[in-house]
Amino acid sequence: MNISYDYYKIFYYVGKNGSFTKAARELGASQPNITRAMNNLESQLGQTLFIRSKRGVMLTEEGKKLYAHIEKGIKQFFIAELEMKHLQELKVGNVSIGVSEIALHEVLLPVLKEYREEHPAIHLKISNDSTQAAIDSVIRGDNDFALVTTPIPGGHHLICHNLCPVTECLYAGSSYKELNFGSFSFNDLMKYPWISLSTGTSTRKHHEMLFSERGLLFEPMINTATMDQVLPMVKTGLGIGFIPESMVPELEKEVFPVKLKETIHKRYICLAYDPERIISKASEILLETIKKKYEK
Repeated sequence: MNISYDYYKIFYYVGKNGSFTKAARELGASQPNITRAMNNLESQLGQTLFIRSKRGVMLTEEGKKLYAHIEKGIKQFFIAELEMKHLQELKVGNVSIGVSEIALHEVLLPVLKEYREEHPAIHLKISNDSTQAAIDSVIRGDNDFALVTTPIPGGHHLICHNLCPVTECLYAGSSYKELNFGSFSFNDLMKYPWISLSTGTSTRKHHEMLFSERGLLFEPMINTATMDQVLPMVKTGLGIGFIPESMVPELEKEVFPVKLKETIHKRYICLAYDPERIISKASEILLETIKKKYEK
């Protein structure tokens, strides 16, 4: 039986209003067309659905049974339509992001402020992960996209865009005042205690690479869980360490940059996403906003 959805929708409005005329008014249709549609529905079902009178219409027992089912279905359609409307207007939605710590400070936080002002009803889930963990989360489908720092592990199908460089400087505190004068090679700095992130992070891999390229072994005295921990430790005099310039306040007086003789490789913040995965409209807009703001 192939009965038009429109017939059932009209049936719902007629049953709800108890009147062909009121149903026609609510649907923005003519009363004769409503009457004709209900006659066709009764004919196709082989059932009398309405008791017609001068005061309107009443549902027959068969009509009441049908109405009970149609009412549930129509309301679900209305809910679905409303959700689609809200999604289109970004009144509802979820965004899930995997982000490494430096990428959080450098890229995501500046963008999120504006995004939240424009779309305050969107729910955000932000996972602060290592580069590897953030990449893996996108591959699994746990997150819509990731913002991470290079170097990035290979062997995956994600698209990765470099957004902006990360400017890292080597910093020292007052305990190592001699480093505030002149310039130094990596070999010169081997005798100092180093502070770095834990093994396995992209930041740690980058630092290990800087040393290994010069035939040196990088063995930090202190391994931290987050980059936020490095600056306080350098200020306390526990060692020296690389810190992104953006994470050191402009008026910071307790630490100073150490001049290096060698040039170090640039690192980048990268946007990684799965081109084959369908993400929410809210995620699409945030992703495109990030690309537009930072991608060169």
